[in-house]
Amino acid sequence: MADDTKELQVSDAEFKLLSEMIMDIEESESDKKNLEYDIGGTSGKDALLFQLGLADDLQLVANYGNHHLVFPVQMKMGDFANFSMSLKSPKIFETGDQLRSWRLPADKTISLVNEEGEELHYQIKDLSASGISLLIDDEEEAEFPEQLHNIYLQLPNRERLAISGSQIRRVDNKTVAYSLGKSTDDTVLAALAEYLFECHAEQHPEAHSNHFK
Repeated sequence: MADDTKELQVSDAEFKLLSEMIMDIEESESDKKNLEYDIGGTSGKDALLFQLGLADDLQLVANYGNHHLVFPVQMKMGDFANFSMSLKSPKIFETGDQLRSWRLPADKTISLVNEEGEELHYQIKDLSASGISLLIDDEEEAEFPEQLHNIYLQLPNRERLAISGSQIRRVDNKTVAYSLGKSTDDTVLAALAEYLFECHAEQHPEAHSNHFK
């Protein structure tokens, strides 16, 4: 499976740009001083990076039109106290009245199989980083399980992914939506996010720059 981590070396010029993007904290009624970082010099830059590295959840957010990409970020210190940022495949959302996970309309190259690799009678209508919608053509036989167990997602040219999930709503008589986030292994969700990111880049090249592909 391909590694979904991209290594980016952050230059002084990029840190200067980052400093310009940091929003000042508004003064409180007690005239509390703003928290400021001077990252023009090495000591200031290292202090900021060290502080960022302590964050429990560090993200890089990119908005392109109605596309909202949230990249998990990890700070690493290498030799000679050089810092690097590791970006993992993002969670992708569509903007509107509310943020919603971007859904990939499925085709025949994506299927559900059992442990023996046999295709199941459920068809995949769409797929996101946290959920899946299943479809049965024959409405009279449209019975869906409450839970997904011992089911594998077969993606094109990749190893199959063991998924599990819970039914969250009935879309119509032939379609049911399931949530994958709470019950599917994190490594599987990461592999799914990587695949969806590649598909999103192919379908929406305007929302991606070359070093994110």
